[in-house]
Amino acid sequence: METTYNDTVTDFQRQVQAMMLLKAFDNLCAKARGSFRIVPLKGIDLMRSLYADTLDRELRDIDLLVLPSERAMGFIELLQRDGYRPEFSFALDKAALEKKKKVSMLAPSEQMPNVDVHLELITKKFFSATINGFNQDAISRLTATDDVVSVLDNVDRWLFLATHLTFHFLEGEKWYRDLAMLTERLDEEEMSILLKRARQYHFERVVWAVATRLQARYPDLTRRIETGNLLPASSKYFTRYINYLATHPERLGHGFRLGRYYWEFLFVSRSEQRHYAVLRMLFPSLGTLQNIYRCHALVAPLLYVPHVLVNVLGLSLFAVQYRILSNTRRR
Repeated sequence: METTYNDTVTDFQRQVQAMMLLKAFDNLCAKARGSFRIVPLKGIDLMRSLYADTLDRELRDIDLLVLPSERAMGFIELLQRDGYRPEFSFALDKAALEKKKKVSMLAPSEQMPNVDVHLELITKKFFSATINGFNQDAISRLTATDDVVSVLDNVDRWLFLATHLTFHFLEGEKWYRDLAMLTERLDEEEMSILLKRARQYHFERVVWAVATRLQARYPDLTRRIETGNLLPASSKYFTRYINYLATHPERLGHGFRLGRYYWEFLFVSRSEQRHYAVLRMLFPSLGTLQNIYRCHALVAPLLYVPHVLVNVLGLSLFAVQYRILSNTRRR
C-alpha cells in the first residue's frame, strides 16, 4: 500500500486528513500502552515532526514499527479485534511473515486508515540483507518521546527515507520535499555522521543518488552533503546510468518500467552483495515467492520455474539497457 500524492487535493483537505490520521495513531498508541512500543515511520512520522506546524503533507495510511518485533503478532491481533484484516490472506503465514517483515492491514471502513505493521525498519528483501546491521543499530539509537512512542534520530530517519526514495526515484516529488526539509534540519555534525553511517552500513549508492537529485531539485542544498568521495571510481557506470535516467525520463517508456523491477540491485553498494542479490532474485525461497506473487504456499512451487525464466529474460534486458545508458555521457 503506497500513499499517492494528488495535486488536486487542497491544503485544507490535507490538513483535515492529517488530523484524522494523527488521532487514529494516538488511538493505536493507547491500545499498545503497556504491551508494545511503537515507532512511527514515513508519512505519520514526518507529520509528527517536519509537518507538525502546517499539516500540509498528504497522508492516507499509517506505517509503524512494533517493538519488540517478536510480539508484533500480538499487535496485529489487536487490529484484527477492531475489524482490520490482512491485505492478503496468506500474509500472516509464518514463512511469508519471516520474509516480508511487514503486514498491510486493511481498515474495516473508509473512515479509518489502513495500517502497515513493520517487524523491521527496512524490509526491502535485498537491502535488508546487505545494510550491515543498520536495522538493529537504528533501533538502539531510538529516542522515547513518551511511554509508548519512540522515534528515529534525524540521521537514521534520513537514511531510511532515502532508501525508500530509491524506489520512487523519478516521480517521488513528495519524498524529495520530505528529504529536503529534513536535510535543512541537519547540522554540520549530523552531516558528518550521515556520511560516516553511509559507509558503515553500505548506503553509499543510496546517499549519492538521492543527494545528487536533491541538490539538482533544491539548489540551496548544494554542497550540504559532500558526495564527491562517497563512491569509488568503479561506480562510474552507475553514476552515468542514474544521471541519464534523471535527465531523460521521457525517453525510457516501457523499458524503464521493466528496469524498475531490478533497480534495487543497483543501489546495493557492494558488488559481491549485488551478485548475491541477483541469485536470490532468480532462485528465491518459497516464502519469498509467496510475497512476490501474493499467493498461498501450495501455489508457490508451481510458480518457481516460470519465475526463473521470466526473470532471466528480464534481467538480461535490464543488463542491456544498463550497459547502453551507462555508456551514454550527459550532454
